[in-house]
Amino acid sequence: MEDINFSNLKNKNVDLNKIEVEENQDENYSNLIDAIRDELIKRYNETITSLIENKTEENEKKIKGYLEVVLSDSYPTYKKDIEQIYNDIFGFAFIDDWLKDPSFEEMNGNSWNFIEVITTDGFKILDKGFNSPQHAKNVIKKMMSLGRAILDEASPTLDSFIGTGLRLTATIDPVVDEDVGVTFSLRKLKGRKIDLDSLVYKYDAYSQDEVDFVKTCLNYGVSVLFGGATSSGKSSDMQSFLTAILKKGDLRCYTIEENTRELDLIINSTVKNRQISRVIHTKTRYANKNNSSNTLNVDSDLLVKTALRYHPDIIVPAEMRGKEAKEAVDASQTGHTIVSSAHVKSVTSAYKRLLSLVQKSDNNSASEDMMMEAIIEAFPIVVFKRQLKEDGSRRCEKIFEAVAWDKKEKKIIGNILYRYIKAGVGTNSNGKPQVVGEHKKLNYPSFKLCQQLYEAGLDVTYIKKHINPNFDIDENLDYIEDYIKYDNQEVTIV
Repeated sequence: MEDINFSNLKNKNVDLNKIEVEENQDENYSNLIDAIRDELIKRYNETITSLIENKTEENEKKIKGYLEVVLSDSYPTYKKDIEQIYNDIFGFAFIDDWLKDPSFEEMNGNSWNFIEVITTDGFKILDKGFNSPQHAKNVIKKMMSLGRAILDEASPTLDSFIGTGLRLTATIDPVVDEDVGVTFSLRKLKGRKIDLDSLVYKYDAYSQDEVDFVKTCLNYGVSVLFGGATSSGKSSDMQSFLTAILKKGDLRCYTIEENTRELDLIINSTVKNRQISRVIHTKTRYANKNNSSNTLNVDSDLLVKTALRYHPDIIVPAEMRGKEAKEAVDASQTGHTIVSSAHVKSVTSAYKRLLSLVQKSDNNSASEDMMMEAIIEAFPIVVFKRQLKEDGSRRCEKIFEAVAWDKKEKKIIGNILYRYIKAGVGTNSNGKPQVVGEHKKLNYPSFKLCQQLYEAGLDVTYIKKHINPNFDIDENLDYIEDYIKYDNQEVTIV
């Protein structure tokens, strides 16, 4: 459609009837594209969105095949326009090239012409971007709509999830300046699976001793919180540990995620191609006032409560960031193992973070001391991950055990069990920086934790050999009920 300006209108150089017809045609075509997109998503949602996550030529052909079926069934007169329609629904400009790149991790748009990309090789600012602010808005809105999120003036900042592997957060005016076009963050959530051996021997993310300790905790009922900043690898590690313990098939697991499924704990037997992991994956769904069939608000809080009725051994609220934290703490106190993650800056700040989340709960009336005692009892172990600035590697920096809450000093009583000690920075075989260091065991776990493992079925001989050589069972001592009396020589206030 031609541009309109005041000068043209004043000189009567513009055919207003022609403009009105063209505007109606544009609107009709836009409505057509929306209708075709909605039918595609309704018929093939999971299949198409999974193909979009990795837009290879082969996957693009598959998407066009599904599109051709929809056009043949419902819009036969538009079959000849399949290439244009495909591009208008699924064409993401230069972003397509990055979605095909196996090294792609994250893209951040500060404005329409300032785009940053993070890959497995590091960070870079792109020379190539959108053509204009409006072009940027059009492409990002198109991507948002595939996750059924409508980015407009009424909802100028939104999250959208494309399949199980891409999360898109975007903001337009009036929240950001109109000449910016759009700001956005596109992140690949679900990458290749990494087994525990690779974490130890390929990436040096953990020592074998650290891996064995965390696995023992999860197998014998000790809840674990994985903490760290964005891109520290905490969610990926949580997946690796859960996969390792669920592949035996003797533990039942219930996962809870926000909007989309990032965790994939479905494990099939290589012999009979039959699922052997006892896992239930769930995700939230929020009520839509414009959809009469979607009126129940299924949030993380509700799903944690629902999980208890499924009698799981392990409940996995994939990330603690709301009032579900209170339900998770309560569930842990009923004997369920909780595995979760949280954005935190240190091991002890993890407990303060959980405290702030629990305090936001509607049904919370306990004192701060009571809440902190409950949180420490719920999550005695924190695994803290960090992405090192020197070389971009992700390491388990600390594993911390919280033993008690000192009400008088308002401090956590506990120990750093393991710590990664950096020795320096060298170069790898490609001439790039590489951090050199050692995962060191600093302290034995408390007798309280040892007794918890023992009561969950772990043999004393194993505990003495691999956990704490000083631990023993005495019928006159109870380290769980009276841990301060017997453990005061082992713990320090941090």
